Amino acid sequence: MPGFFTGFVTFLMAAVIIYLSYICSKYMGKGLVRNTSSQYMRMLDQMIVGQNRTLVIVQTGDRYLLLGVGPERIEMLAELSGEDLIPIGGEDGEKPVDFGRLLSRIGRKKDEE
Repeated sequence: MPGFFTGFVTFLMAAVIIYLSYICSKYMGKGLVRNTSSQYMRMLDQMIVGQNRTLVIVQTGDRYLLLGVGPERIEMLAELSGEDLIPIGGEDGEKPVDFGRLLSRIGRKKDEE
């Protein structure tokens, strides 16, 4: 019986540690987002293109900059105009794919079978 109790306590402690680290990272992440706000710039979009490599569109005033961000440096790749910024989904009004809704629809179909 003592072996079972020790195993249960160890499992319970591991679960509590994982839960607390999840809570801490959640609140620390929110704090970082708040601290990065700027009066003159804002990040419009970002896309991860590889390990430690990201493409970022930044607006500063009426200028839009496409930046390449890597572990060692940040490089301006292009200056974009407002007309260059077309939401994915096309110009014909097609909406972007909502993967959450798509997965829930697939889940409902699977449950019906």
